Amino acid sequence: MVAEGDAPDHVEILERWTRGLQLLHVAHNIASERFNYWNRVTGITTAMLSAVVGTTLFASLSASGLTAVRVVAGASSLLTAALSAGQLVWSYPELAGRHQAAAVRYATLRRQVELRLANRGRVSATDVDVTSSEWEEIEQSAPQLPIGVRRRARRAIASAPPRA
Repeated sequence: MVAEGDAPDHVEILERWTRGLQLLHVAHNIASERFNYWNRVTGITTAMLSAVVGTTLFASLSASGLTAVRVVAGASSLLTAALSAGQLVWSYPELAGRHQAAAVRYATLRRQVELRLANRGRVSATDVDVTSSEWEEIEQSAPQLPIGVRRRARRAIASAPPRA
């Protein structure tokens, strides 16, 4: 059993949680940006390869003796099909949107905690319980963060100038 004086106070708990919420907010923003980036890369690459395939097929029909042209056309066609299928499977726009929504919710909760901490003398167990419940609700709906995103978020936070 923990003695009353040994238990962390409610302000200390919320201060620690603020740092965790900041990390999750930044990490989900990074993940959203990453998935938006990969959506653009795969979309542009697929469009470019489709153009190459069309041009190459047209060229191979006019000069049917060029085996290399047909090989390039076939390989480009397979790569285009694979990227098109990948865009459907990876669903980058949906993932980006879900990460962005999670980032917004974590930012909102972080601001609420900061407002509670502004009244340090009035922080109670109820504030901690409400924050915990809201955090759990966000975590249940938030997508999983890719490996490395949390590390990148920690570096981004560590290199940011201190807040006033």
